[in-house]
Amino acid sequence: MLTDLALKRLKPNEKTYKIADRDGMYAAISPAGQTAFGYDYRLHGRHETLTFGK
Repeated sequence: MLTDLALKRLKPNEKTYKIADRDGMYAAISPAGQTAFGYDYRLHGRHETLTFGK
């Protein structure tokens, strides 16, 4: 599980990367060090992504 402490310890890389939590939730870390949260799911057989913001 991603905790507040685990999120604070994440370092930016050259490219944006995702750290999965569970059940489709993830945190995306940008090269600038910003964290965005998202949720991947399927609806009627299509892959969808819901982004919660920074």
